[in-house]
Amino acid sequence: MRRRTETTADVDLQWPTGLGTALAIASGRALSYRRGVPRPVVAAPRWSTARGRHARRDPGTTLDAGVVARWLVGQLPPGRYNGLVVGSPHGAALHLAAALGVPWLPAAFELPTADIATQDGMSPNGVPADGAAAARAGERGARAILDANPDVTVRQVYDPVWRGWSAASTAYAVVRWQRLPDAYRDLIADRLRPGAPIVVTRDVSRWLTLTGPAGYSFQLGGRATGLTPGDYYDRRTAPGPVPGLDGAGEGPQDSDGERSVDRGFVEDLRRFASAHGNPVRQVLYRHPDVLSGAVADLYRGWLRAGARTGNRLVVECGRLLDPWHVVRAGLVPYWCEYPLRSAVGSLSWWLAGSEPYTSVDVLPEPPGVQLPTTAPLSDWEAVAAFASRRAMVDARCARAYPSGSVPAHHATQVLRSQPHDLPYLPYLAAEEALTGLAQRGQTDGLLVL
Repeated sequence: MRRRTETTADVDLQWPTGLGTALAIASGRALSYRRGVPRPVVAAPRWSTARGRHARRDPGTTLDAGVVARWLVGQLPPGRYNGLVVGSPHGAALHLAAALGVPWLPAAFELPTADIATQDGMSPNGVPADGAAAARAGERGARAILDANPDVTVRQVYDPVWRGWSAASTAYAVVRWQRLPDAYRDLIADRLRPGAPIVVTRDVSRWLTLTGPAGYSFQLGGRATGLTPGDYYDRRTAPGPVPGLDGAGEGPQDSDGERSVDRGFVEDLRRFASAHGNPVRQVLYRHPDVLSGAVADLYRGWLRAGARTGNRLVVECGRLLDPWHVVRAGLVPYWCEYPLRSAVGSLSWWLAGSEPYTSVDVLPEPPGVQLPTTAPLSDWEAVAAFASRRAMVDARCARAYPSGSVPAHHATQVLRSQPHDLPYLPYLAAEEALTGLAQRGQTDGLLVL
């Protein structure tokens, strides 16, 4: 069964999607379950007639990034917290927040922009035939957001590898806050305990981008395909200026990636948190696999310090994750961003250098389409074979892999069958966690500041 292909009927979807939104919802759910309180009921955005990810923009209205921030904070259960994790979307960062017992919030959010497929420069299947057409169309779409939200930047991402298969994967905009939104300020000022630390996780990977008018940039390609920035330009078009895109006369330049955190956001957070007595620490990583391995090692040490075995590993992928059931069952989580050969290779090297796990459960998210860089199912089975007793690749994921689809809540359905590991461990102290990350990542491209 193939994943549904988006059509022009979807181009007006104007509510955030993407990994960051999914992780924020999962964070609120995990905190609610751990505290034994009902999950908050969050109202639909004011400009929408439908709810959640199916909200559509009403005519004459523009997305309000402040409303998005309030909606994200609204996912959290009421009460005070011993800290906060904020930054680049990463499943291991969410697991870190769950171990600390604190919320996780994104520093940016994604918007589907499949409407660039209806602009000029179209190929026969209705998608822009080159990156230049997509860059110009993305700039036109970003103007309204930038005009209405002066404290954000917009990065239009267009990946021609997905062309003709999935409009949502082909084009989306990353809206990044340049300063701390009011909802985040209220959370820090009113709901963090005095002296509670704030941890900023930052993806510092690089990509080639075109810089347009103030606040706008364009990115051709992304990490989901497993290709490098140079692959896109070398194979499709020589780097050069994009006619009609103001400020792009120098062609693509080395820049931060789509998952990065705006430096203005970090500086504003440090100033505001310092004024309220909350220390700010940063965790920088060059590649997502680095943080995944470090957090998995941290979980194992945390579990063993609490007289648990720490020998049961669950490998999650993409949106197939559930931090609450990982903590509840006393599992060690390792998260892969995408089901790529490179990600499975990094995971395999990490497993080879770790003390053997008695149990390894693998949840590979089907990408929906087979690419040369996609890890074959046999690679995931080889990962599970590292277990000394029980090796399991989820049957539903295996049946759908690679061209099918599995709903995100499937991870919850699978992991809830794991037995409880009671009593729950005390929350991990932030300073202890950061020290552990620094020790485990000092040779792997991870830096703790």
